[in-house]
Amino acid sequence: MLLAVVGFSGGPAVASTKHEVPNAQLAGKTVLLIPYWLDNFGIGFTHWMTALLKAEGVTATTINPNAVASAELSAITTELASHKYSAIVWEPIDENAAATTVKQLQAAKIPQVVFQGVQNGQWSAPDVNLDETHSLTNAGVIAATYIKSHPSLGSAPLAAFMGVYPQNTACIERMNSLLDGMRSVMPNAKVVYFGSADGEADATTKMTDFIDTHKAFNVTDGCGSASTLGVVNALNAAGMATAVNKVPQKIFVMTQDGTPPELQYLWNKDSALMVSSLLPPKTIAQQTLPLVNGLLQGTIALGSSVTVNVGWSPLTPDCAKYRPDVLQQFAGVKGFTVPQCSFTYTGPVTWPIS
Repeated sequence: MLLAVVGFSGGPAVASTKHEVPNAQLAGKTVLLIPYWLDNFGIGFTHWMTALLKAEGVTATTINPNAVASAELSAITTELASHKYSAIVWEPIDENAAATTVKQLQAAKIPQVVFQGVQNGQWSAPDVNLDETHSLTNAGVIAATYIKSHPSLGSAPLAAFMGVYPQNTACIERMNSLLDGMRSVMPNAKVVYFGSADGEADATTKMTDFIDTHKAFNVTDGCGSASTLGVVNALNAAGMATAVNKVPQKIFVMTQDGTPPELQYLWNKDSALMVSSLLPPKTIAQQTLPLVNGLLQGTIALGSSVTVNVGWSPLTPDCAKYRPDVLQQFAGVKGFTVPQCSFTYTGPVTWPIS
């Protein structure tokens, strides 16, 4: 029961993704995939894009810039010079340079799909738009509702939020969406820490440093699986992420992206990880594919404003309810095993967001 918002707006009609044999118009084409980095979502998304394109007769290659803007620009600059690939699907790392890069690719007549680009009226291209404004609102509602009904955890939701380094617009919007959700339930909610980390290990270090300040907090979340798993690592090391029969003892822990490594904690009765907001990689790849196909077949213009709109769906400790959905998203993705249900959740029967 995936609740992620997925749809199209603008531009021409988008072709169906279902093909029983490779598409003759696409056979032999090549696509370059450049995610922000290969975090857990990035691994899942590029896996499904590669598999779906292969079914169309298209070969995909993934380059991981690992959140380094210069590495991403180098890969794109190489493509501008060589025209080795038939199209590019890329996620801007340097938001300020995105408009220039989009226009350079268009001038070179290289088809592109921009994943999570901030257009700001400066460019137009087929894009995959994440609903950052509401990305963690539901998670915030759930967290604040829990804190309100469990006063032993505190009189107000006090959140520690881990972003990415360098901090970007998306992470700021996600933090604000979490705060909006919490304040809709408890107006005295606050974000008491807004960190920025370059990957999971750095997030662990940054969160450990924050814990050492002894500043009060009772909720955690962050911007993507790498950042949030780093926070969980630090909380575990400090003995702060414990639960008894899935009742948090100190902190109401949340993560973002709902990938299998996070679910190991979510579906463990001794862990205080209570919500993980799933960004479904297979579903998003299935919705991105028609943009790529349309560009390659010439039915979508290089500067078209056609957009895929996607969002997040909160997963709770109710493994029996949500595991089938997660299996659809990650079964077959190399390196991931969706955990089995290890206990029967007996917590709130009705969460604020169903």
